[in-house]
Formats: sequence, C-alpha cells, structure tokens
Amino acid sequence: MLPDDEERRLAEPLERFADLHAAVLRGSRPGLIDLSYPNPLVQRDRRGFELLQAVLAGTSQADLQYTPFGGGTLARRRVAASLSRRLGLPFGFRDILLTPGATAALNVVLTALFRPGDEVVVPTPCWMDYFLYLRRLGLRPVAAPCGADKRLDVATLARAVGPRTVAVIITQPVCPTGVLHTARELAALAVVLRDSAARYGKPIVVISDEVHRDQVWSADEFISPMEVYADSISLYSFGKAWSMQGQRTGYIAFGPALRGRAEALLRSERALRSTGFCAPTALMQRLVTELADLSPDYEALRQDQLVLRETLTRLGYDAVPGQATAFVYVRCPDGFDDWTFVERLARGGLLAMPSSLFHEPGYFRLALNVGPDRLDEVGHRLGAALEQADGETAGSAR
Repeated sequence: MLPDDEERRLAEPLERFADLHAAVLRGSRPGLIDLSYPNPLVQRDRRGFELLQAVLAGTSQADLQYTPFGGGTLARRRVAASLSRRLGLPFGFRDILLTPGATAALNVVLTALFRPGDEVVVPTPCWMDYFLYLRRLGLRPVAAPCGADKRLDVATLARAVGPRTVAVIITQPVCPTGVLHTARELAALAVVLRDSAARYGKPIVVISDEVHRDQVWSADEFISPMEVYADSISLYSFGKAWSMQGQRTGYIAFGPALRGRAEALLRSERALRSTGFCAPTALMQRLVTELADLSPDYEALRQDQLVLRETLTRLGYDAVPGQATAFVYVRCPDGFDDWTFVERLARGGLLAMPSSLFHEPGYFRLALNVGPDRLDEVGHRLGAALEQADGETAGSAR
C-alpha cells in the first residue's frame, strides 16, 4: 500500500490545480474560457449522442440487468470484430474486457499482471496518474523523458529498461502533447524490448493507452503497438472518443499473440471482481454494440487545431507539433514556470493546465473545448498574457 506521504506527493499537483480551477469558477467574470479539463462544449460529431438517445428509447427493464464481469458477449464480439478489421489481427471476444472507462482498464491490467517491486517504464511527459496508480500497487515507475521535440526517445527508454522491468506504458497518441508515434518509432521500441526480454529471460509487456486514437486530425496514420509487437495490451475509451467522458466506457484488448495470454485473461477477469470495477453499465454496453464500427469525424477538430496553432505561432508562442488529440502543448514564456503562467492566464479569464501535472515543468496544455466562434477570444487572451509577461521580463532586466 502506498505510504500517505508519497500518495500526497503524487496527488497534490492535481489537487492544487483543482483548487485553482474552483476558485476561478467561483469568482469568474462572464466569458470565462475553460481549456483545462478536456470537457468539450462543442459536438463535433453528434452521431454518438444521437445513438445513445436511440438506444435509451429502445431499452426495456430486462436490458438493464447485471452482465458478466468484463461485459456481455455481444458487445465484446462487436469490439473484437472491429479491432480485427482495423488492425488485421485475429481477436476473439474473450480477448476483450469491457470496463467502466480506461482508468479502470489500466488499474485492472496493473493489478492482474504485475507484483510489488516490478518496474514499469513510462515515457514522460505522460498522463498525470500513471505514477500514482503504479506506486499505489507497489510497482516502481521509471521515467524515460522524451526528446526536446517530445517524440519517443528510444535510446533513453532502452537505458531505463532493466532486469526488473515488466512493462512499458505509452500513450498512442500522446496525452498531453498530441504527438503520434510513427511506425518507425514503434518498430525501434519493439526491437529494444525484444532484445531486453531475451537478455533478462522474461517478456516485457507494452501497455498502449489508446484513448485518443480516433482523434487523429492530421494526415498521419495511427499505428497500434500491437501491429509491431506481440506482447501488447491496448486500452480504449468510447467515452473519450465520443465526448461522453462521464459515461465511463472503455475496454482492455489483449494481443492475440501475447505470451501467457490465457493466464493474463483469467487474472484480469478476477481483478475486475476484486477491484470492484466489473463492467460498464448495461445501457452503455448496448451503445457499444452500435459504436464499435464507427470512428468519429474529426474534420472540425482539425480546422480548430490549425487555427489555434497558427494563432500561437503568430503571437510568438512555441507549441509542440502535434498530429492528434484535442490538446495543444505550449512552452511557457522565458522566465515563467508553468504554475505561474497558468495562474496569469486564469486571471485573464483563460483556464489551462500546467505541465507539472504531466511530470514535466515549463509548459501548459490547452484542451480544445470550444469551437471556432471563440478561438479569436482565446487568441486575444493568450496574446494579452504574453504581452504582460514580456513587459515584466523587460522590466526586471532594467
């Protein structure tokens, strides 16, 4: 069990931001723009919501009963068939465990497959709670910082892998940066892990957090690690893909060629029971059967990404080049740490997230929660904050 002081250390950054967020909301003036938590206020593809309405209208009392741990067979078959077509791999329904969101999926995998003292390599920056989950389960996270361009640094990752390494957690595409790993980068990672597995005499599992995989707004192609590395497990979120985050519906997909797959499935099914995660609601499982073969339309997101990125460049900000997600990851102006600059933005009516939440200082993250009708105002507030920052920097230099 995680010691109280360590749990506090890992939990406090988000708690600090939650306090800031709440204070700004309480005292907010009209027109506050919240680009912090990814809670979109625009529907870029209404089909998911419309299907949910139709499913609800056609649901009877009998449809809302308990389902097996890991979800009902029909929904799992639909997901397995869809993944098989998409990745060209032979998934069966038993390879899919439906979960109440991707965070539950990750906890189930970590609980089921690994033991206290095992090491898990995590490229950073990364989603905020990976380290919290790992340490709470007695696992040891080993950070492998990405390069200056925020792309996967395979050489650094190779040095982080050791005799106690059991897994690597990557996000594909990356939260918070929006970077999409290329086929070449994933192939290089696969070589490192195969060599390390042979050296240490045990497989190393890739846990691929793919909750944003349908938010590829560039012309780049999404590649799953499963396509290049057999010992892979994929995590997914229908809620994230269709802007229904609060409905908490995701799944674990076990690679068909994963070593020890049968044992991993059995232990994960047991972990669903022991953790209490069980499965998504019966209603959301009915929606999954309708959504499994659909991909959201992200043309509107692409347009908004291009507009905001062009605005940031024009103003003089340095945004990390991204290819996917609804996020823009931006370097703070010289002389400002991420907390200080995020607080400045908040005073100007714009909420963003400091990169310290993602285990890296010096940046802030914008979530594209608004549409084109408000992007001009976003640019205005970013420009005002940068102008004030430049003025302070010039004043301190005099």
